Amino acid sequence: MILGVALLLVIFTGTRSFLELSFTREIAGMAHDAHFRLRDGIVPHSDISIVGITTSSLDQSSKGLKRWADRSETIKQMSENIWPWPRSIHARVIERLFAEGANVVAVDIAMPGDGRGDEELAEVLRKYQGRVVLASLLQIQNRAVLQYENPTYEVSIFHPNPIFVEAAGENSKGLVVYKDPVKRRYDSHTSELREAAPDIDDGNHDLVHFAVRAVERFEGKTISPRYGEVIPFQGGPATYHYIPVEELFMDAQFRESSPYFKGRDFFRDKLVFYGPIAEIFHDVHATPLGVMPGVEIHAQLAASLLRGQRILDASSWAAGLLTASVALICAALVLRIRNPVGQLAAVFAVLLAAFGFTHLAFCRDLLFPTVTWLFAGFASGLVGIVYLFVVERMERAHVRKTFGRFVSKRIAEVVLKNSEEFDQARAGGRRSVAVLFSDIRSFTTWSESATPEHLVGQLNEYFEAMVPIIEDSYGNAQKFIGDAILAAWGDTHSSGENEDCRRAVSAALKMREVLRSLNAQWDNRSDRIVISIGIGINHGTVVTGEVGHSERREFTVLGDGVNFAARLESATKQFHTDCLVGETVEQLTRDHFTFREVGFLRVKGKTKPVHIFTPLSEKSAPEPAWLADYHKALALHRAREFAGAASLFESVKQRIGGDDFLCDWYAALARRYQVDPPLADWDGSETLTEK
Repeated sequence: MILGVALLLVIFTGTRSFLELSFTREIAGMAHDAHFRLRDGIVPHSDISIVGITTSSLDQSSKGLKRWADRSETIKQMSENIWPWPRSIHARVIERLFAEGANVVAVDIAMPGDGRGDEELAEVLRKYQGRVVLASLLQIQNRAVLQYENPTYEVSIFHPNPIFVEAAGENSKGLVVYKDPVKRRYDSHTSELREAAPDIDDGNHDLVHFAVRAVERFEGKTISPRYGEVIPFQGGPATYHYIPVEELFMDAQFRESSPYFKGRDFFRDKLVFYGPIAEIFHDVHATPLGVMPGVEIHAQLAASLLRGQRILDASSWAAGLLTASVALICAALVLRIRNPVGQLAAVFAVLLAAFGFTHLAFCRDLLFPTVTWLFAGFASGLVGIVYLFVVERMERAHVRKTFGRFVSKRIAEVVLKNSEEFDQARAGGRRSVAVLFSDIRSFTTWSESATPEHLVGQLNEYFEAMVPIIEDSYGNAQKFIGDAILAAWGDTHSSGENEDCRRAVSAALKMREVLRSLNAQWDNRSDRIVISIGIGINHGTVVTGEVGHSERREFTVLGDGVNFAARLESATKQFHTDCLVGETVEQLTRDHFTFREVGFLRVKGKTKPVHIFTPLSEKSAPEPAWLADYHKALALHRAREFAGAASLFESVKQRIGGDDFLCDWYAALARRYQVDPPLADWDGSETLTEK
């Protein structure tokens, strides 16, 4: 169903109804702009220059203009006339540019009707006929009714004064128009009807774009029609420096030091765009790379035309294939991953990868529509996540009944998030697990002397206190063997070896504290006795699985990892401590707990000796002052410096309080080894003879 929905979404994104939605257009534009901003800038074309009418050009109070007014008649006229300037000034600008060696001058200034200085401008245009392009402006007052027969519309086109068009020569005017408020695309050829009603095409495309006309004049060839093409911007605003127009009329020495250009050859053989830059003209437009004066938009478009650079739209089949691929991959990953956070992360990763692919294509001048695959992929993933979440919620009640036979409620909630892991564990497998085995000391003697009611009542109180400690630390109290508890971390769900072991040791320390509290209560009751327990903790590889009769099964852990935990619990009696852990547990949790090494011991059932430790406290608690000397004494003992070891063990014993089994045991061993040294290959280990 999820894959089917994904395919329906792919089909929907290809419809006109979807593509014309306002939010769809907005997202498409944002993605278009993002490609430009992430792409490396392109070196400006060396044959393009811009001369701008800047704020300094219009500031009549400017000291710069006044300074040069006495030396230049043109600058004097600029300083004496507010905008619009006499057209004689534009004539002199064009004259100066050609004197500087310009090849073609594109004038981005609307000059319809009659004005001051028309004769002088017309004379210059005749002089340089065929080398000047003039701008026509288009305004739409009322768009056409979208009917091909008898469409109604109002369009105003402000063409240059006919005198100028005649003087400049045939094909000397270009239409200044771009599509949409943010200037992303253009038509090289158009008509009044096409601009008024984009959906109606009467086949008459007699209006040529201003930048296109300028390039045609510059290269002496005709550019074939291009409709709705992307403008290949080279960079943001001021990619082409705006040379203030007044600087054209300053002396050579000044221009040599100008930050904009140096020398008289700056304009030689170039296509020069001349137009307004100052904010007062309001001829600035939003582009993918920021707000940019209209004259520079023309310049950047002309540069791409000179280079032959075109950013083409991907074909409909390629765009559809990308959209279908993204949607189906997102849906498939949602089906594959069961964790909602992981599902969302996977969907976003696919969308990010798709954007990376489309951006690489864009850097190679191929534009894929972003909004289609983005919407289809995200919606497919979201539908899948929501659907699976609802289905999973419905299934959980049923699944929880199954889990309840094997694990605690807390573990069941964790396992339900990844039931496949539990299903694999039930079927049988090897897993790295932290195992805790605890037992009540002298239980047999107690059970023989206590009444059944008292025995069962106290055992239940004991279990009621201990089991929540295990479960609150995300352990699984697997079974009760008489008075013993077998618990595991990592059998149904692992949080990592370090965390599993940390939780097991933390649970043991809490069991120690809770037992002290229970004993304090039981000491005042005649129907209860004070008890002590032993705890063994080991981490190792075990076999997990559901075993038993067809009508009664249990989930359990089996193997040497479990047996060694039981051996450690049994060894607590020999070393007069309540908790022992294996060396793997100590290595994985030494950053969290303070341990005292019990010894390098060869436990029954093991061929190789192992280091065994007893946990003292959390690492946050102060370390006992005697602990370092105790471990130093152990090192001396294993180095065969028995006299020094015995003396140091005695000293540590006194610092502890005068009564410590381990210090007594090791001191006695050291004194015995002084008389009867161990064999030469002795590795410092001792052998436990009891199981």
